[in-house]
Amino acid sequence: MIKYKFKNLIVFLLIILAAFPSLANSNNLEILTHNKSDISQSQIITSPEPENSPYSKLENLLADNKWQEADEETYDLILTLTQRKRGGGINTRAIKEKISCEEISNIDRLWRKYSEDKFGLSIQVSIYLETGNNLEAYDPQSYQLFGDQLGWRKSRKWKKYEQLNFSENAPKGHLPIALRELDATVNIPEFMITKRLRRILYSKVQECNL
Repeated sequence: MIKYKFKNLIVFLLIILAAFPSLANSNNLEILTHNKSDISQSQIITSPEPENSPYSKLENLLADNKWQEADEETYDLILTLTQRKRGGGINTRAIKEKISCEEISNIDRLWRKYSEDKFGLSIQVSIYLETGNNLEAYDPQSYQLFGDQLGWRKSRKWKKYEQLNFSENAPKGHLPIALRELDATVNIPEFMITKRLRRILYSKVQECNL
């Protein structure tokens, strides 16, 4: 009886495969499985942050195109992650040891998502390296080229924070500033804390393969 049922099952499977030969193609099955994996990953990347997430405020500001407020929130997030307070500054050790790849990735992902890959830390790192900078040492001329391309400089002078372009029309990589004190009276090199600090942050981004 069992052999009879098993034989009928084999016959049934052969009929199905004959009617739908594409199902027997292992390559197609592999492609379908691969695409399913890609879709799941895409859904993870683009799904909104939960309301209780530390990144939900940043996401809401970016979704509303409130670019300056989002930049300020990014700075606050970095302060929180490095366990620092406004006015106390951030040091290189805090960036290296206290910010995880997941945390820096979340910030970068949201900026890239809502700017359609125009803004973000990883975008800045690409431009930083393309303009001849490296993550080991500071080169004044290359750093100025970097500032020119991001729109942080004009007529060979660094802009003040209040002069930056907080809109979707800003140059690629213009935002976020991320490292600064909220003082619109100073120019970018001064409120960057130090150029070494920005290099350390960019090194972290590259280390995390963003």
